[in-house]
Amino acid sequence: MSGQVLAWARLRGYRVAWGALEAADLACHDVVGRRNSGEIDAGFYASNLGWFRSPETPALGRVLVVAMPRPAHSVWFEFDGSPRQAIIPPTYVRYRDLFDELARDLQSTVLPSGSRLERAQVPLKSLAVRLGLVRYGRNNLTYAPDLGSYVQLFGYFTDAPLSLSKGWLPSEPELLATCESCTACRDACPTGAIGEDRVLLRAERCLTSLNESPDPWPAWLPSNAHSCLVGCLACQTVCPENPLLAVSDTGVAFTAEETVTILDGRHDSPGWDALRRKLDVVRLSEEAVLGRNLRALLDAGRPDSEVPVHPDR
Repeated sequence: MSGQVLAWARLRGYRVAWGALEAADLACHDVVGRRNSGEIDAGFYASNLGWFRSPETPALGRVLVVAMPRPAHSVWFEFDGSPRQAIIPPTYVRYRDLFDELARDLQSTVLPSGSRLERAQVPLKSLAVRLGLVRYGRNNLTYAPDLGSYVQLFGYFTDAPLSLSKGWLPSEPELLATCESCTACRDACPTGAIGEDRVLLRAERCLTSLNESPDPWPAWLPSNAHSCLVGCLACQTVCPENPLLAVSDTGVAFTAEETVTILDGRHDSPGWDALRRKLDVVRLSEEAVLGRNLRALLDAGRPDSEVPVHPDR
């Protein structure tokens, strides 16, 4: 069984690891402990991390995590008479859909018939680290061997008979060896979220957190910080542990009229339903902040990607 799961992942270019439920408990405790110590901002925790829970079904005795390589994606906006490309970092496009698709693939091709597979509502980065699947970088992202940080993590509880080595124990969190003497991500961060005084990212200052939130931009945020439609790639594209970023064109393009509607944020306008159909192609859930982020991207003078990328092959 275990060998079949490893072969399934290898065939698809994924990385996979599993362990006892203890790893999921520890992943939850890792994050709660950092909140209690003040390392994680209380407001950020409440808004972004309060959803997870420890496993509640002992019968699902294994936790399994898959790391899937993902490209960035591009969409196009007609603005001032010319098409402008905007980059969406890996994991945003069809993020939720892929959890269901991956689960169906596992159940239909490799897990025993009748096996249960439930999505694990736990901090996936911490869980994947505890399973030895990935290691942390200084930017608080996790890195899978040969894939870097351009991956989406999927976590599931299962009753499938996945064997563990004798004396199996969860891994201790470790920093990539490269990070010990490298400051590339810290130097590239446009908001100072990666500090010199600690390893843990100051998530409340991270541009990704700021542009996923509908709150107004903080006064201290540099106007030229924006380079993506949502999220940020500044620390990843300079990281020596990462491969060159692939970008896949979604084929989604917005007309000049649609671009104006998005920039105005008129979600109740007659044209918004047509816009939503285009957004549904990429399953981008950040609709509420789309107009504000696009305006910031255009105002920053970066209508096109300025990150080192190569076309998706």
